[in-house]
Amino acid sequence: MLKFLLLSLIITGVWYGFRYVNRPRGGQPAPRPEARPDSQPQAPAQMRAEDMTACPVCGTYVAESTARSCGRGDCPYPAA
Repeated sequence: MLKFLLLSLIITGVWYGFRYVNRPRGGQPAPRPEARPDSQPQAPAQMRAEDMTACPVCGTYVAESTARSCGRGDCPYPAA
């Protein structure tokens, strides 16, 4: 019975230790986002997809707008 009591005290101490270490800093609770029932959730910003093309020299796929030279002399893309 003593082992069980000691084990539960250790577990409780570790639990409260983690809670103490991970508490919000500055003494103020973390701000909660205000939920407005009349508003719709906002969609994330739209990202534009971009096609990838294979380099005719080395075969590496690169984005068309940001293609840079692979370092070979006959690479068709501009050097960085």
